[in-house]
Amino acid sequence: MRKNDVFPRKYQQAADVKIKPVIATISDVKVEMIGQGADQKEKPVLYLEDEKPMVLNATNWEVLEDAFGDSDSWSGHKIRIKCARVNFGGKMVDGLRVDPITPTPAPRDDLDDDQPIEVA
Repeated sequence: MRKNDVFPRKYQQAADVKIKPVIATISDVKVEMIGQGADQKEKPVLYLEDEKPMVLNATNWEVLEDAFGDSDSWSGHKIRIKCARVNFGGKMVDGLRVDPITPTPAPRDDLDDDQPIEVA
């Protein structure tokens, strides 16, 4: 039995995805108070279909924004959540990282059906 099994957390943690990354669909992004007591701060929270929500840091926000644009358009997009070694407070620790899963673009047809064909 692992600590996370006995003391489940409300939000995704690196330990949740350390062995196997999670593929999830974004349902919403909200700003919420995170932490306890005097340590509470407003932070963005990424809500996922059928998974625990994930508190976003600036790095993961930028990755999602680069892939999907403004946060208002993130809903419905798929991401991979994985564990990665990151520098936090001068120490290397396990952290969460997101990889956008973007659909492969359809092969481009060089013929444009809307353009008339010129015959010489």
